[in-house]
Amino acid sequence: MNSRASSPLVFLPRHLSYEDHRSPKQRFSRWNSYEIQLKAMISNILADKLIIFSAIPTTKAVTSDFQSSVPVFSDQFELTTNPLAGYCRVKTVRSQICNSDRRVLAGTKKGGVSQAIVLGHEGIGFIAQLSNTHTRHDLQVGDLVVLGPHFVEANDHCLKNGVPNLSCEMKHLGIHMNGVFADEMDFPEYTLNKITNSNEIIKKATNRSEYYDQMVFIEPLACVQRGYKLLQKQPYFNINAIETILILGAGPMGVIHAVHIQKKYPHIKVSITDIDSTRRNLTKNLPNLQANVVEIDTLGDNTQFDMIVVATSSREANVHSAIKFIKHNGVILLFSGIDMKNGDVRPVINGIDIETVHRYEHSVQLINYGFNLDAQITKSMYFMGTSGYVKDDFETSIQELHEDFMLGSELCLYRRIATSVINKLDGNVVHDLTGAFRDVTFDMPAIIPLLKLFDENDANDSDVNVHNHLKILIRHENYL
Repeated sequence: MNSRASSPLVFLPRHLSYEDHRSPKQRFSRWNSYEIQLKAMISNILADKLIIFSAIPTTKAVTSDFQSSVPVFSDQFELTTNPLAGYCRVKTVRSQICNSDRRVLAGTKKGGVSQAIVLGHEGIGFIAQLSNTHTRHDLQVGDLVVLGPHFVEANDHCLKNGVPNLSCEMKHLGIHMNGVFADEMDFPEYTLNKITNSNEIIKKATNRSEYYDQMVFIEPLACVQRGYKLLQKQPYFNINAIETILILGAGPMGVIHAVHIQKKYPHIKVSITDIDSTRRNLTKNLPNLQANVVEIDTLGDNTQFDMIVVATSSREANVHSAIKFIKHNGVILLFSGIDMKNGDVRPVINGIDIETVHRYEHSVQLINYGFNLDAQITKSMYFMGTSGYVKDDFETSIQELHEDFMLGSELCLYRRIATSVINKLDGNVVHDLTGAFRDVTFDMPAIIPLLKLFDENDANDSDVNVHNHLKILIRHENYL
């Protein structure tokens, strides 16, 4: 029994009149005594009922209501006192800007939401708190986890068939649910993936910060790996017969493709191109990358490749360049969705909707396509779509990143794809890590202007031209 339960009740004396104590000093002293007794009573009652008053927790965050392409920084974004049922609170260690974040803000990738949401979907962090009703018993406070940005309900048809990434009902972190551009955030348990063997690797690491920089690539690499896993299942595909690959797009994802091919299929000669000379130069200067960086205009009309990887959202690249440079019976891997706004014409080739093939991971053969009518030249080709990841891809991504990291700082490739870093979410300087560009200082948190989709009008303004960077890394507070 609570010891307070048997405490005698305290009764306050009757209301005092001025006649009881004529001296003001005496009256004040008597009232002060009653006030102390009343406070003690209230304190005992609250303690017995276990009523605890505490400040609402807040965090730094970058948000948007998607009514404007310009996000908002807040240093007082409110969290619930404790994670809701089915959620875990995570302290973000690293996050990265993905071009998908920019496309949603610009309206070229469907979002369909109007409420304020914390942006960002590529990130890792430590579990800080579990909900009182958590069901993922494989997760513990202190675990280093990677956020899987896709969420579907347990009864989703695609989830039951092992392809939740194809669900029309899929929700995205940073679009439909709060994302990783926050120092601390609550995420559904479903989205958390423990980074296997992280403690063992960290113990061996000479620089823990570099390890975090490396492992934030888990989600993008998982997406890249999935495309090659899907190809391996196709009867027409033989990786050993592929001798040349052209990657269209020398942005971060194109470079991740190049590194993955170099590591897993070293017999293949990789070329990579981009219409932007800045991107080409960034890629060319990456240490240890063996890909041949080329200008697309220097590729002759007769230059053709066994396989094309489309790692750009350019319609021209998806619909024209890929077909132009593919060999007869070659394979085109449609990795990136096409930038489209409502009302834009669908990218259709001979009845094949390229965007649909990409989004729903179709495998389609285009037979005897007349790509050069003047010369009466036709050729056949295969399109393979790939979209996102499934959970198993995280494990193979973690393994590949660990293997690369253990090569040491000089030979490690993946973390070098982050060519710029912002220290702290509200840091106003984006630091160049390559020596090929420069540091840029803004009069606001640097992440805000760098979340703007590339605009030709910004090409001459190097401060806001996002093509001056490959991956932009954010090192969050307390984990620099």
